[in-house]
Amino acid sequence: MLDLGPLRQTILDRNTKGIPGTCTPFKLCDIATKQWNVLREDLPLPLMVLKRSSLDFNSDLFANYLSEHDLSLAPHGKTTMSPQLFDEQLRHGAWGITAATVNQVQVMRQFGINRIVLANQLVGKANVQSIVSEMNSDPNFEFFCFVDSIAQLENIERNLLGANQTRPIGILVEIGAVGGRTGIREQDEAIALIEKVSTDQSKFRFSGMGAFEGAIPGLNKSADPVTTYANQILEVVQAIPQSCYGGLGEFILTGGGSSYFDIIAERFKSMEMSLPVRVLLRSGCYVTNDHGAYRSAQEEARMDPDRHWHSQFRPALEVWSYVQSMPEPELAFLTMGKRDVPFDAGLPVPFKRFRPDVGFQDVGTCEIFNTNDQHAYVRLCADTDWKVGDMICSGISHPCTAFDKWRFIPVVTDDYDVIDGVLTYF
Repeated sequence: MLDLGPLRQTILDRNTKGIPGTCTPFKLCDIATKQWNVLREDLPLPLMVLKRSSLDFNSDLFANYLSEHDLSLAPHGKTTMSPQLFDEQLRHGAWGITAATVNQVQVMRQFGINRIVLANQLVGKANVQSIVSEMNSDPNFEFFCFVDSIAQLENIERNLLGANQTRPIGILVEIGAVGGRTGIREQDEAIALIEKVSTDQSKFRFSGMGAFEGAIPGLNKSADPVTTYANQILEVVQAIPQSCYGGLGEFILTGGGSSYFDIIAERFKSMEMSLPVRVLLRSGCYVTNDHGAYRSAQEEARMDPDRHWHSQFRPALEVWSYVQSMPEPELAFLTMGKRDVPFDAGLPVPFKRFRPDVGFQDVGTCEIFNTNDQHAYVRLCADTDWKVGDMICSGISHPCTAFDKWRFIPVVTDDYDVIDGVLTYF
């Protein structure tokens, strides 16, 4: 669906992280002809890989879930910033793609994405004028952004002066939770903002409501705050004067990150209005999941009888590194660090070990307890038989801060044959 031809012609060479130094430059589209295999040490480590089978499983699983529950999806593009994965998500039925910054919008537009939700505040002259320029240049481009205050709306208005705006910007009024992140807190303030948005149809089109439940207080104890938050949003929607949305063909109600999307979906689907309601999830991490925070969130959902998500996404990301040093008993160092793996939501977890020319070995009892820029500290049990040169496969926590560390990521089979590669644009 996207024009990926130029991307597939991208030249990879020894200056690309993950490409061997002995390799002559080649086009991305020719990578499968190299017949590389990770376990044969054909590529340098550290190396983050994408498992093709897990990507396909997750995409099919979520597409079926969305279809069964009559939900729409605009997956958050900041997770991967990979046009190739955007294309796969759109081919699996995504309604659009979500961005967090105007720079991300620009990347998405470069590859032909025609419906984008900026799930963030649009602020500042250069950002506003870039959006207007994109909308003016392509009548098929649909754009929506979050607004959570009259002050922000006035900032957009001020920066629209002299912009020769040909179409109104789609506005999703964001509702937040006390103590949480962005989003208007009080119902009367939200209604006042909606009414102001609706006063000038040449500049703005009130299109619905936006939310993000993943940063509200109290989630470390239970998922109950998500239900409370969702109900708060529905109360605001019910209080909106019909004159503010009377000319719309549909009302967008969007929320749903990658941990509590089922709760948001269930509550938002209960909303009844005088026009069709599009319940739009923005889950982004589902496509790869992880071995840490999101895997745990999925397991919590599956074990809760009051929730309707009982499936399990498969981790698609792995980071391979070498054991490079064992300078003390029960201490080892891996050739990966903060430049290669996320560390903001938990450190990587080793779960496979491969010894070149021997085969897979028991990984043993081990724990990564610290990382430097290029090193991972591993605590070992006394009977763990690691050796320098062993290849260690680790699962990560938080895909959003894994993808941004790699411009090129090989796509591999379950046997670790490299069959493709994806590029990222952070």
